[in-house]
Amino acid sequence: MAKARTERMLNLLFVLLNSNIPLTREQIRERVPGYVGSDEAVERMFERDKAALRELAIPVETKPVDLFHDDVLGYRIDRSNWLMPEILLTAEERTYLSLAASAWQSAQLSAAAKQAVSSVDARELDTSLSVPVSLAKGRRHISEILSAIGNGKTVTFDYVGLNQTDVNRRTIDPWRALLHSGHWYLVGFDQDKGEVRTFRTDRIVGDLVETKNDILEPMPNDFDTSTITASWESSDKEATIAKVLVRPGRAASLRVLAISCEMGDDWDELHIPYHHESQLVGLIASSCDVSRVESPESLHKSVSRVISTTLSVHNYGK
Repeated sequence: MAKARTERMLNLLFVLLNSNIPLTREQIRERVPGYVGSDEAVERMFERDKAALRELAIPVETKPVDLFHDDVLGYRIDRSNWLMPEILLTAEERTYLSLAASAWQSAQLSAAAKQAVSSVDARELDTSLSVPVSLAKGRRHISEILSAIGNGKTVTFDYVGLNQTDVNRRTIDPWRALLHSGHWYLVGFDQDKGEVRTFRTDRIVGDLVETKNDILEPMPNDFDTSTITASWESSDKEATIAKVLVRPGRAASLRVLAISCEMGDDWDELHIPYHHESQLVGLIASSCDVSRVESPESLHKSVSRVISTTLSVHNYGK
């Protein structure tokens, strides 16, 4: 009985919500499954359902069916009075929301957090959110970076670039803190170079200092970090082919990336092209119980490092 009433109330909700005009009780009885029996029985069911919807803060309105017959009443739900208004967040608020979502450690809560961020603004959801904050390198400076972004102040720090040994002083207008493939990055305008630059925060030497100077170059309203990460994950060079063994019928997220598959009794061999390890490491590590990397060796080591770090963070085996 309870299930039947719940289904009837849901049907009533959908019918009233999707009607542009008030519906009479006769029209509701025709369109909503479940209103069966005598007129008196249907009347009692409708009154109970209507009252229950209103108790749930669903605004079931009673209005005349038309202007010339105000004695004939109908019912409807005004979508604008019930549905939530559009959520508009600033770039700074979206940054904090993405940061909060990445902090969840539980697998179930992580999925919910990612879905929430995606619902607010899908463009702000980076694949980097699949890596928990506790596993990311260079997180020591994140609080200072976020503070400087919020205050609109320039930051200074000493930095060693990739394949370099010299330490260089940088003065940056901070725009975004970006978590990608297990590393934190600072994205901002380099005052010395006169252009937008990205800095991996674990290559910062010493402290990152927020100055008293206001930023000179504000972040454009249409600035999108996905254009930066996309350039990291694509290249004009020929793709590397990873050989990954997966259990039959498992690891669907890896199978959809494969250009070929050799079926076996115990393992299927997938051939997956990639330009940057970040495209595969997280996927393979998250399905490590049913997959393993055959080649190249560098990819195997990267996946092993992520798995080992994850186990140590959760004190596995201690």
